[in-house]
Amino acid sequence: MIDRGDILSTSQMHGALRVTQRVGVVIVACMTLALVGALAGLAVLADLPPLGRVLLAALAVLFLVLFGGLCWSSARQSRMALVVRTAGIEVRGAWRDHWIPWERVARIETSEHWYWRRATQIVTVDGERIIATVTSFQNALFRGEETDPSYRDHRLHQLPTRQAIDAHRRWLSAQWRR
Repeated sequence: MIDRGDILSTSQMHGALRVTQRVGVVIVACMTLALVGALAGLAVLADLPPLGRVLLAALAVLFLVLFGGLCWSSARQSRMALVVRTAGIEVRGAWRDHWIPWERVARIETSEHWYWRRATQIVTVDGERIIATVTSFQNALFRGEETDPSYRDHRLHQLPTRQAIDAHRRWLSAQWRR
């Protein structure tokens, strides 16, 4: 296990929102299992021709795959975060996680992507750009941050970006290098 250092700041969805989303995932998963169980039981116990049984079984598998994927995706999205640590930055996305040690960070900037506007973007030394989508402007309310009109000034970095830039500057000044 890599020592990732102490946590300096975490930007993620508000706790109540994450809990509500996870409760919703559990409810949808239970309903899906009940529906799939009913369809499978009907396919086995009903007096149907073989083609009807196969179609019911296929429908049960289709529901299981679709709603199982929906539950998995929702569970992954509830854990999205940008975690700034003394040893680097951890970006937990909906589909992929990144661990970037400070040695690999060239700079931290605000994204100018058309949808993830003002999100924290980490540029690595090899030119890779990693956007922490949870830090985009449209998610500020979900993170519990200010959204007043003066906060909308596009020239100002959002709080997660400012925290990441500050931590990177502290690392560059050898404040916690090991």
